Amino acid sequence: MSQFNWTYLAPSGKKHHVGLFHGENTGHVMIYCNSKVVLVDFKVRETKSYSIFIEEELCEIGINRQKDRFVYGFDINKEADTPLNRKRKAIDKKHLKQGVGFLAGLGLLVFIAVTFLGKLGDGSRKPNLAALLAASGKETNAKVFLSDPDKATYNFVANGKVYSKQTAYELGIDIILENGMPLEDGDEFLVNYSSQKPEYHIVHFNRPTAYQIGIYKKRATKKYQELHPRERVEYCDCLTEVAYNLDGINGYAKFYLQDQEYSANPRYNEDSFHRLVRSIPFQKEVDKRCWELK
Repeated sequence: MSQFNWTYLAPSGKKHHVGLFHGENTGHVMIYCNSKVVLVDFKVRETKSYSIFIEEELCEIGINRQKDRFVYGFDINKEADTPLNRKRKAIDKKHLKQGVGFLAGLGLLVFIAVTFLGKLGDGSRKPNLAALLAASGKETNAKVFLSDPDKATYNFVANGKVYSKQTAYELGIDIILENGMPLEDGDEFLVNYSSQKPEYHIVHFNRPTAYQIGIYKKRATKKYQELHPRERVEYCDCLTEVAYNLDGINGYAKFYLQDQEYSANPRYNEDSFHRLVRSIPFQKEVDKRCWELK
């Protein structure tokens, strides 16, 4: 089953948590907002989109089929005829009238600047990514695929369109991210993109989604259980939870790579794992939370 989660910050300042479940075999779709089911659909095996209101905002959730897999996205529809969008257009119209003179002068300055910068070469004419994201940046989830024989790729959905690009990570070697965890097929990370030019974006491999953090926990617990088969699953799960509470994703990495030698991975290895589990804070938390599960 595919599961995606998004956090939407409404104009009121309230955070809303939106999630989607999509059954791999049945094709059934369930969409929920703040733990409340708002939409259910059945046998969805092709591209489809859904619209829901969160407060006054019209939100669109897209399911896009790409060959043998699906890509999911969450967007705000600011073009539809809704009361909130009508308010926005009225405000924009007012600001437009007030700023005509200013924009005319600014346009002249931009024309002069572009003309001057055009002489500096093709590299200087590329849009400034930081400026684009600051002006029209939005955030969604990107999903990694390792099906390409040479490099990992990632996909994300923006403005109803799927964007795909190769990562800088070459396959054929162990791919370890800065947080210590390996990059695997289906992993999810946050991506910032320009709503005007989504092809200009940044994928943050150091910012896994909430769903991905849960996957990290399962991998760390599974590795510990494989190396300590006599321990109960509940106890192993409690240990990795303590590691995360004390050391974040680094804690998961130390559990996941606990059988590595220092020469193979100087940051996350058998030594770093033992330093964590033998530390006083870790042992105190284990005694308090996990001893009944052992």
